[in-house]
This record gives sequence, C-alpha cells and structure tokens, in this order.
Amino acid sequence: MKKLVGLSVIIMLFSLSISAQRQGQRQNKNADFTPEQIAVLQTKKMALRLDLDDKQQKEVQKMMLKSAEERQKFRAENQKNKQDGTGLTNDERFERANMRLTKQQAHKAEMKKILTKEQFEKWENSNRKAMKKGKMKKGKKQGSREGNGSKKQFNNRG
Repeated sequence: MKKLVGLSVIIMLFSLSISAQRQGQRQNKNADFTPEQIAVLQTKKMALRLDLDDKQQKEVQKMMLKSAEERQKFRAENQKNKQDGTGLTNDERFERANMRLTKQQAHKAEMKKILTKEQFEKWENSNRKAMKKGKMKKGKKQGSREGNGSKKQFNNRG
C-alpha cells in the first residue's frame, strides 16, 4: 500500500513538472525576437502563403515592422503596469480596444492596396480561420463548458 501511494505521488509530481515546462515554453515562444526579426518571419510566411513578389514583400515587411514595434511598446507598458500593480481603468481599456480596432482597419486597408484581389481574399480567409482558432483556444483557457458532456447529464433525466 505504501509503495502504491509513493508511486502515485512520484507520478503526479513528474506530470506537474512536465506540464509547467510546456507552459513556460509556450509563453516565451517569440519573446526573444526583435521587432525586425518578427517582421521578417511574418513577411516570409505571408510570401509563402500568398506568393508575394519582391515589391509586395518589401511593403509588407515595412508594415509588419511598424506593427511589431508598436506591439513591443504596448507589451512593455503592460508588463510595467503589472509589476507596479496598477491596472487599467475602464476608460483606458476602452481607448486601447478602440485604438486596436482602428489599427486593424488601417492594416486591412493597407493590405488591400498592396495585394492583388485574389491574394487579399486568400489573406482575409486565412485571418478568419486564425481568429476562429484563437477564439476557440481562448474559450478553452477560460473554462468554456462546451464539449464537457454537461448536456448529456441533463438529457437523461427525462
């Protein structure tokens, strides 16, 4: 009995350490890249996906560099606020959300100028899929009740 308890404790500790390592690896996925490196990688991925020519790649890379620098600035501000323990007010959250949506609209308009009609449609479709995938991941992280069988429990009660 003692061996069984000891073995189960060892297994639980081992699985917890592995899970913590995986979470740490995911969080620091792009943390070490500079904005220039991020822009280059994003541009190359887009060039492969949409078959961009050289002129398009240069324009997209400029745009990606600008947005990567802005993201880095906001990330630094958020980390500073987190360390200071000062959160954002509702008005500040609203301003940030509004600014983010305005930037998304400008980004979309700029992409429409750079890409051909077919490339733009393909880009929009891939963005929609990525957004859906991101929302699904976010829902799972926040304890979404979808797919956990809770409906099944109540259907059997007649």
